[in-house]
Amino acid sequence: MTKILYKYIIKHFAKIFLFTVVTFSLVIIILESFKHTNFYMEHRTSLHLIILHLISKFPEWLIQGLPIATLLALLFSFDNLSKRNEITAMKAAGVNIWWIITMFLIIGFVIGVGSFAVGEFIVPKTSLYSEIIKKERIQKKQTLVRIDSYNQIIALPNNIRMTIGHLNTQTYIMRNIIIEKYNNDFDIQSLIIAEEATWKNGSWILRNGVMRDFDTDFWNETYFKYCDANINITPEDLEVKNVHYGTMNIWTFKKYIDRLKIFAQATIRERIVLNARFSAVFAHVIVMMIGIPFSIGSGRKSSKILSFTLALFAIFAYWGTQAIGKSLGENLILPPFVAAWFPNIVFSIIGIYLLVKVKK
Repeated sequence: MTKILYKYIIKHFAKIFLFTVVTFSLVIIILESFKHTNFYMEHRTSLHLIILHLISKFPEWLIQGLPIATLLALLFSFDNLSKRNEITAMKAAGVNIWWIITMFLIIGFVIGVGSFAVGEFIVPKTSLYSEIIKKERIQKKQTLVRIDSYNQIIALPNNIRMTIGHLNTQTYIMRNIIIEKYNNDFDIQSLIIAEEATWKNGSWILRNGVMRDFDTDFWNETYFKYCDANINITPEDLEVKNVHYGTMNIWTFKKYIDRLKIFAQATIRERIVLNARFSAVFAHVIVMMIGIPFSIGSGRKSSKILSFTLALFAIFAYWGTQAIGKSLGENLILPPFVAAWFPNIVFSIIGIYLLVKVKK
């Protein structure tokens, strides 16, 4: 009996969910096409490229708006069940409403996992393709690969700092290198100054330099023609790149953050975005926790309209709290992890409180 009931409710929800996703998708495409109208007209973009650009951006837009589609599907599902007095019949038959609530929370988690998978395996590829279409085919800009960089300061493990006067990532050669090693008290232990370095066999080989050792009472100086620097950072990892977050999955995003750390750049914003990807999995569970209490027990038409309005307001408040948490993190008031999970923590407490108030 219970399994049949669960299958019925899941099937009913799935139909409405697919309908809301399709409808919401069409709305997104229409809104975004109007939003980019000036851009397309300015560059005299053909209809073919417009369609390609919108479709390639669509997966990224969809996962951002999926929580709203989930909420609408939930509200309409319960509304239909209430119209036919099926909720009342379930309670009269002795069905524990908490089993129904738990089932919807699990559905929310499954949707969140699916959204996460799309964000990991589909969005990076489509976002990258969208960037290529926009820059190379619409704006007709050539993709410039930066092969020369100057005056870089690199932070390495074991308290080592390397300064590079000039780096060419095409020839794998860097010039005017200074490598400093410090102890834990930040007293200098050794200093290497070299005229040039070449990437060879997985390491940088220094040429024409001097090595000074300050780890003794009297510092020693040794001149060399060739010396292995024992630094294994590849020339590609030393490239300075500005990338769109949407084009990276979690693995490449972590590597990007590590690369920023090498250049001694702040990574607060990037770490917040990375943690937010994990917290977003539970966004649909939060939607269920907020939406279910407003959906159950709304009898009159005016009460249903009020419930819909309050539920939508709560979800927009959830998005607003995400912006607040991000701002607090970027201003160093909250750690990146807490800043990303702050909305989930706050609205989980609110959701639990509302669910407890649900009449059995």
